[in-house]
Amino acid sequence: MRHPIALVLPRLEGITLLHDGSWMAKCPSHDDRSASLHVTERPDGRVIFHCHAGCGGAAIVETLGLRFADLRPDDCEHAAPGHVEQNARESLRSIGHAALVTVTLLNTVAAKKIVTEKQADLAGRLAAEIQGAIDAAGIKPAVAYERRARP
Repeated sequence: MRHPIALVLPRLEGITLLHDGSWMAKCPSHDDRSASLHVTERPDGRVIFHCHAGCGGAAIVETLGLRFADLRPDDCEHAAPGHVEQNARESLRSIGHAALVTVTLLNTVAAKKIVTEKQADLAGRLAAEIQGAIDAAGIKPAVAYERRARP
């Protein structure tokens, strides 16, 4: 049987074993000066992460050079770690907010029949926020987003 924790721990720095059997380590997804990544091995063998600085699970897994499938034993019934589901909910909230602001922006543009540079920049930032949320959820977009420079 594969033990996912044996794949994860050697890839981390500054590891400390906690009294409950979990670990704290430096998060590989940001410039972590002190350990902010909580690593837990669940009773079923799954490994879950929680970065106290706010890094998403998808970013951590990618930085470690792993896939979510690597974080669970072969015989594990769960499709993904529970923390990833929480990140997906937060990502969807972010997408919802970005969509609401985008609709407001587009209504303003439609009413004035103009687009200012500031509005175009806002639309670009919102598109990047939506893409970031999609990436954090570990979802590949149906259509590739290509950022184009304005003329």
